[in-house]
Amino acid sequence: MKGKLPFEEGDEISYANLKKGIDNLNATQNFSVISYSLEEDHAKDNLVLTVKESTNKTFLKFGLHYDDLFKSGILVNLTQKKTFFKNDITSLDVVLGDNFRYNLDYYIDNGFYWSFGFKSQFNKFNKNVTKEIAGLQLDDANIKSINVDFSDLTNQAYFQTLFAQKFLLGTGVELKLLDIRSETLAGTSPIIDKSDYISVFGYMKYDSFDKKYFPKKGWYFSGDIQSYLFSSNYTKKFNPFSIAKTELGIATTLFKKTTLKVQAEGGLSIGGESVSFFDFVLGGYGYNTIDNIKHFYGYDFLSLAANSYLKSSVTIDYEILKKNHLNFTANYANLENNLFQTLDWLTLPKYSGYAVGYGLETIIGPVEVKYSWSPENAKGYTWFSIGFWF
Repeated sequence: MKGKLPFEEGDEISYANLKKGIDNLNATQNFSVISYSLEEDHAKDNLVLTVKESTNKTFLKFGLHYDDLFKSGILVNLTQKKTFFKNDITSLDVVLGDNFRYNLDYYIDNGFYWSFGFKSQFNKFNKNVTKEIAGLQLDDANIKSINVDFSDLTNQAYFQTLFAQKFLLGTGVELKLLDIRSETLAGTSPIIDKSDYISVFGYMKYDSFDKKYFPKKGWYFSGDIQSYLFSSNYTKKFNPFSIAKTELGIATTLFKKTTLKVQAEGGLSIGGESVSFFDFVLGGYGYNTIDNIKHFYGYDFLSLAANSYLKSSVTIDYEILKKNHLNFTANYANLENNLFQTLDWLTLPKYSGYAVGYGLETIIGPVEVKYSWSPENAKGYTWFSIGFWF
């Protein structure tokens, strides 16, 4: 319990720190009763916390989601507290639908001290993707994309803690299996890649948004670096390399019902030429992002790919009725291989896109519809997303 409090015994604390500590304890759902009192002690007051542990240890939850990439899915979540230790939690998500997926998360939560976690997740989809992500050098210049079956099995073991009582700091090791196939290329093997990749990673995150969806205030930051050291190397093209990326966003209320959200992000590959399967890929909206696949308005899913990119976006959201949102977004990007080796990243954005949308906050999560377009494309796109992203 002490690890969840942003102060040590004997510290002088503010009411804001006390409230934050109580909120942290509440968020664990480990206690059915949390109360505190102040006992006068000469020129100071001593804090006395009283808690009662909850007897509920097992939770079964369900969810629904639809997007145009992973398609429809029913989520079944089983959460078990105190599986092996008094401060651990095990969570298993199984997604049944057009694309079977799962996410297993085991975490020993020591709060502000070093905590340990293990994750295993599997994602798959079938989609037309830009030929660059498939790592193919096609002679026919008219072929811009191919249809692939994409499967990603990722296992991570990591340690993390809170730095300066605000930033989440972590490091770990990862084993990933990529299986990418295509039946659309005649006369060649359908297997594009079937390799294991071993990497180490480190990250720092901060998030003070008041809500994950449709935030009205707060800011967030994330930065991480991942070094891919070994591979079973099915393609015979693997060389060790690293991926560094960062994201920054801020939301502020301009007027009573109008919110401005500004975001910027970027990433690059460090090292020699290697496989392209970990390149940054832009396009589409409404899906839960995995690996280096990112949203980008004005382009279809998985349309743009390169090993370096810089992207920014501005969103204006107006809450016309309670929990009903109209919004407009403009996003811009420069994306090409080795972008930051020259000054090209300082030029006017090469790619741009815009979107207007309607969103509704519901008990099953956000329900959104967006129409997006780009001056670089003749075709516009309409996207639907129902429920929390998973």
